[in-house]
Amino acid sequence: MKLKIFILILLVAALFQVPTSLLAFKKKVAQSGMTYLSISTSARLSAMGDASTAAVEGLDGAYYNPAVLADLKGFAGALNQVNWLVDTRLYSLVGAGSLGRWGTLALDLVYMDYGKFVGTKPVDTGVDPHGFIFTGDFSVQDFSGGLSYAYRMSDRFAFGFKTKFVHEDLGEAAIRTIIQTDTVDVKKNWALDHWGLDFGTIYNTGFKSLTFAMSLRNFSTDMKYWYEEFQLPMVLRMGLCMNVAELFSPADKNFKVNLSVDALHANDFLERIHYGTEIIFLEQYALRGGYQLNHDVETFAFGLGVKLDLAGVTTQIDYAYTNATYFKDISRFSIQFSF
Repeated sequence: MKLKIFILILLVAALFQVPTSLLAFKKKVAQSGMTYLSISTSARLSAMGDASTAAVEGLDGAYYNPAVLADLKGFAGALNQVNWLVDTRLYSLVGAGSLGRWGTLALDLVYMDYGKFVGTKPVDTGVDPHGFIFTGDFSVQDFSGGLSYAYRMSDRFAFGFKTKFVHEDLGEAAIRTIIQTDTVDVKKNWALDHWGLDFGTIYNTGFKSLTFAMSLRNFSTDMKYWYEEFQLPMVLRMGLCMNVAELFSPADKNFKVNLSVDALHANDFLERIHYGTEIIFLEQYALRGGYQLNHDVETFAFGLGVKLDLAGVTTQIDYAYTNATYFKDISRFSIQFSF
């Protein structure tokens, strides 16, 4: 017991030491593309400040840590909507099924809706005094599809991985270039198809409900549109989660207080720490709150959820509100079905 407590203290101390030792690194910007893949999709986990790596449950594992899919029983499906910045929206859909002792498979789709853009083209001021003309509306396409597999190796350890196909189409635009002595506009279709990989593990320490988890998300090779190469928004995350109510009332299943913390190391931003809390009453109602440290836009969050049994189908409905610096605040909605 003393050894387990000592290990717990070391793990927590290591996570909390990240801000003081690493946050002074040089800020990394403009080093990744298709950054919609880093937006938190789940209302439950977003309300917990996206402290998600060890706290994630069920189908949300397809986006946060595929290892937790190993504990899925039967079949399940989920829909998520994120009302993101500047009137953009992110939609995601996931379905999964248990293969019994052979593990779990899941399929998911993520789509980013940017709305319509107004196209312009630079011209000589003799043609238009403003220096540009309108070329009509255009839209941008961003979506990804993923296949996940998870397997529980023991009662304490599980792993999972996901391979994803990503597509981005920024539309057709002209490149102004010089051919011999003439300046001409060469049209180019700015579109990319690529592949990415997620990997995750989760480990039950044996001390109460304390779990330690790790995930690597959006690993990819380099890609480019023109000259500059970039990758997907890759991030390495480590997290802890525990129902601390067990320390005071181990037998009480009607009241839980889940505390979670994540440490993040990414290729396109500074190191971050996420904190989250979830209070569950009667295994049915949930209140949540969280905070993201060292984030440019998202800061504190809160939300709620309810779990219902409708005609033999377990249904979970969640909502999250996130404060957004400089922008209109963010809302998320999620609904899950399992049977």
